[in-house]
Amino acid sequence: MSLIPGTGSVPLSRRAGGPDLARGLALLGIALANTVGWLHGSQWTVLLKQLDATVPDRIADALIGLLADNRGFPLFAMLFGYGIGILYRRSREHGERTGHFVLRMLRRHVALFAIGLAHAVLLFSGDIIVAYAMVGMLCVLLMTRHRVVLPLAGLLALPALGVWGWADGTVGFFGTDGYAAAAAPDYLTSLGLRTVEAGSEVVTTLLSDIGLLAPMAIGAIIARLRLFEEVATNRDVLVPIARWGLGIGLVGAVPLVAVLIVDPVHELLTSETLLGTLGVLHQYTGLIGALGLAAAASLLADNVRHRQASTAGAAERPLEAAVRGIEALGAVSLSAYVGQSLVFLALFPPYTLDLGARLGTAGAAAIVVVVWLLMIPPAMVLRRHGRRGPLEVALRRLAGSGIPRAAVNAPARPRSTGGRP
Repeated sequence: MSLIPGTGSVPLSRRAGGPDLARGLALLGIALANTVGWLHGSQWTVLLKQLDATVPDRIADALIGLLADNRGFPLFAMLFGYGIGILYRRSREHGERTGHFVLRMLRRHVALFAIGLAHAVLLFSGDIIVAYAMVGMLCVLLMTRHRVVLPLAGLLALPALGVWGWADGTVGFFGTDGYAAAAAPDYLTSLGLRTVEAGSEVVTTLLSDIGLLAPMAIGAIIARLRLFEEVATNRDVLVPIARWGLGIGLVGAVPLVAVLIVDPVHELLTSETLLGTLGVLHQYTGLIGALGLAAAASLLADNVRHRQASTAGAAERPLEAAVRGIEALGAVSLSAYVGQSLVFLALFPPYTLDLGARLGTAGAAAIVVVVWLLMIPPAMVLRRHGRRGPLEVALRRLAGSGIPRAAVNAPARPRSTGGRP
């Protein structure tokens, strides 16, 4: 069946820079936050950080708590919803029937689910792709109903997002010391543990991870307004969102991070209710901060592109090169996310180099940053040649990259005008 050109994913040369820049930054934030999934042997305190941390480790913990924890994943979820919103908008512009769009998105999300399940079983216990696939499909179903349905559902999902924050604030009371698979003595044992965890995740995702619907709904709604694409038109909105969002996100992270620094063993703060409330505050302000960062990334990317256009032929400035590189990485974020796990699997478990037991947060974070930086040049090469990442290509082939012509409503037959033009 033939496809209508221009109705699938936007060509790389026409992609808005802001969302890709934000994805590239979110990729680093998620990897830093996910160091807890690789370290083992030390009891957790607030924000799932190691209780017996050294001074450098605690400094790294504080920085990650302020800038990455509960900030990276809502940003990625918001951008995921934004992508769904763009696909739906393009579908409507080309007259595709709603039912065919839903079926096409089902195929796409099933393919994404398969990739995520393989990642969860083979590589990493903290996979989020499976949840994105399942909650993302729910977002599609809600988005194609009345316009008020998705915003209402996103609002109703907010308390579930707060549950994660509560857990981040109170985890120190339960004696948890890391993911079981992270401390497994051999790969086969870790494989078995991850398989059980992944099976449980599949069964419970629409309940345990339904909080992801809140940032996804925000992203899908914003896509209706083309907020991150038409930056010049929306600058008066984007500037205050960036300023206030980033500020609130940073200030809201301070209380729980202060607990992490001052009282990680809970000698002073013994109230589970108080710590849980601080965790919820950390979580919700992270959502606001994610929106602010997405707005700031859109403004920065647009500014850099206009500057490059006005100084064509001039040497590229460091900031421009950095923005362009992170944008390129954001365009292959699925491949990069899974690629990070491949590298970390070769470094952290007991059956490889066992850095998960030898390093604290500072050492693990340094590795994360180095790996993130090393992925930028290959991403830029792919971008320069107009190519997508390997998993992006696989997803497009499994899911299809355009609207079948048969799925588009036939144009209405013109009425007779009685010979008038």
